[in-house]
Amino acid sequence: VEDRKGMIAALSSRIADINTNILNLEATTGTDARARIDMTVEIQDVKHLEKVIKSLRGVDGVLEVERSTLAR
Repeated sequence: VEDRKGMIAALSSRIADINTNILNLEATTGTDARARIDMTVEIQDVKHLEKVIKSLRGVDGVLEVERSTLAR
């Protein structure tokens, strides 16, 4: 993402708007005006995952969204 004020708020708001729970969030900034936000969210199924990814990509300043799988 672009490293700017309000980015975490914008992402959190989008997630809340689609009735999704954030389980964990970690943000780090770089030296190139970019930041990385790792977010773990509760996903119900593949359709829900696709909706979350599409919603996050629609936030101004989001440069990339990728899925990571966690073994439970």
